Amino acid sequence: MKWIKKLFGKQERSHEKAVSSEVSFDELPVWLEENSQKVSSEIEKNVSGLFRELEVAISELKESNARLLEAKVEGDFDIRAVKRAKSNRENVTKQVGVFIDKLGVLENTDFRALKGFHEAAVQNLDTCLEHMNQSFRYTRVVFPLESKDVTESLGRLGQVLNSLRETIREHKQEMDAIEAASIGIKEARELTASIEAEKLELESKNRKILALRDEAARTGQALEEFKRGEAWQSMQSLQDELDTARDRLKKAETGLNSLFVPFSGNLSKIKKLHESGRYTLKPEVKQQLDICLESPVNLDPSFFPELQKIFEDPALDIQTQKKEKALSQVKSASSAFEEKKKEYIEARKVFEAKKAELAGSDTGKLAGLEHKETELLARARLLEEEIESSEKKLAALKEDLKTREKELQASVAIIDSTVRIQFLP
Repeated sequence: MKWIKKLFGKQERSHEKAVSSEVSFDELPVWLEENSQKVSSEIEKNVSGLFRELEVAISELKESNARLLEAKVEGDFDIRAVKRAKSNRENVTKQVGVFIDKLGVLENTDFRALKGFHEAAVQNLDTCLEHMNQSFRYTRVVFPLESKDVTESLGRLGQVLNSLRETIREHKQEMDAIEAASIGIKEARELTASIEAEKLELESKNRKILALRDEAARTGQALEEFKRGEAWQSMQSLQDELDTARDRLKKAETGLNSLFVPFSGNLSKIKKLHESGRYTLKPEVKQQLDICLESPVNLDPSFFPELQKIFEDPALDIQTQKKEKALSQVKSASSAFEEKKKEYIEARKVFEAKKAELAGSDTGKLAGLEHKETELLARARLLEEEIESSEKKLAALKEDLKTREKELQASVAIIDSTVRIQFLP
């Protein structure tokens, strides 16, 4: 019966070890601090004996270094070897003294300070050995016993530092995980804050879009109501009348211009002859010629008799047959010009009157409503583009947060594999 209970007891304890425990994200900093203190206590317990050994090793090194510095020459050595040994002994004892001074006293024994102390001590020891190595070759020849004591003291101190390194190595992964987790908590909080801020910004923009869309809908409705009203119908009627007047004006202008089309080529020829100096026109005639070619509606009727004289002039370098034909065309245009111009002037007066009437009607409200609707919709579209960008940013932040949470869980698992973080929803 006892062995059965024992068996079940073992299974029960095994089951208890396998059960995961949860730590909420908000409680995680306290949990990390507790584990950090726990590891630090273990480290302090482990290194307390090592530091006593280190103090003894330093004390022995000081004594052996002092004995080397004060050692007398014993034995029969060449005077040059003695002189060289003494000179190099000063460098050896100096380097050892510098090393001892740099070791200092470690008041804070937390992991970071301990790690820094060990790294500096090893580096200083390597530097000491490197700088004294050449000199030590000459020193130990004349002072063998004292040199051996210094070597053994340095060796014992090195062994203590190696033991300290092993202690640090045993807890390094765990302490690195605690430090990484602390950084991860800070990053996760910053990302969470950014996500919340982005969500609030998105909500604000969505509210603004709804407000703009509602106002645009009301403006559109007002625009439709205005178009169904008497003012709009009146404007539409005026617009139709204006279009009719415009067509009449265009037709009148075309009819007037068509009078000059048959002989416009000859007019251009006369202009070129004048500009090349082969035929001379009076300034006022040249001016009317330009008007006739560019805008016949502004032509003075007095130009026709002058034009007939030009075509009748034997000095004009144009074939006689062409001049006679052009002369006939000019007479025809002259007889119809007044009537065509009158039609044009009347059509233009009607057009300008309708144009002024339409401009004086209540078009301001229509333009204002259309402009307002367009502006509201444009602002809404701009906000929608900003929302699209914000949503991409929010998705990236959430993905980054998931990555940080996975990294944080991995760091916690190194400290305690049974602990699961309960992250904020």
